[in-house]
Amino acid sequence: MIRTPLGLRLNPGGSIREQIREAATLGAKGVVMDATGDLAPDRLSATGRREIRFLLRSVELSLIAIHLPTRRSFDSIDQLEDRLRRAESAFALGFELGAPLVLAKIGELPPEAEAPRRETWTSALRELARRADHRGVRFTVETGTEPGSALRPILDGLGTIGVAASIDPGALLTRGIDPIETTQALDSWVAHAYASDPVADRRGSLYTSRFPPRGLEWAEYLGALEEINYRGFLTISTDPAESASARFKAVADHLNRL
Repeated sequence: MIRTPLGLRLNPGGSIREQIREAATLGAKGVVMDATGDLAPDRLSATGRREIRFLLRSVELSLIAIHLPTRRSFDSIDQLEDRLRRAESAFALGFELGAPLVLAKIGELPPEAEAPRRETWTSALRELARRADHRGVRFTVETGTEPGSALRPILDGLGTIGVAASIDPGALLTRGIDPIETTQALDSWVAHAYASDPVADRRGSLYTSRFPPRGLEWAEYLGALEEINYRGFLTISTDPAESASARFKAVADHLNRL
């Protein structure tokens, strides 16, 4: 069975420095941070960036990825250049902080019948990948809107290593998509994976006696990651209303029993 290091996605609404220390205390080996609030590229000064790097080193945590919040799909040309520039600033931030990946949702892949929207979406993804590669990071598409079998040909056709995929089993299951099949289909494109489930993602409930949640076969999911030779982190994300420590410990305890 795969044994990958656990990461923790930090709550953008809390103190990042305190959460970094807490993550290290919990036993996490890395963190994912959102490029928003005090960590927004236009707000985090050069001094602040040095402080974050130093703090991560001091508690021996890796910065797994920067997460770029997106409000709109990339299937429209309306203000597209502004959104691309915002993404590029996150790429630069990720590189300066030492994160190899920038995670983001880019909206559902338009159907082939809607050729103009699909071409805009694909072209935007290609441009995001190009700018990410130029900045020294990989733009990592968060799954959840389509199966891996639909996304894989798009990634193959881009002709760049500046793009990757992140597996979010909770988001996939919420849409009725099999995360195991998606993991297998995306194969070597997978650069990041969450330890998530649809129950907690929808309701923000704690992992207590109901863990493991309905829907995800954890042993099969971890087996699929092992099958594709995944050696990255498993990131645990929490709802702002949750206790990060309680959820992290419960997930870690369950995975250790598999």
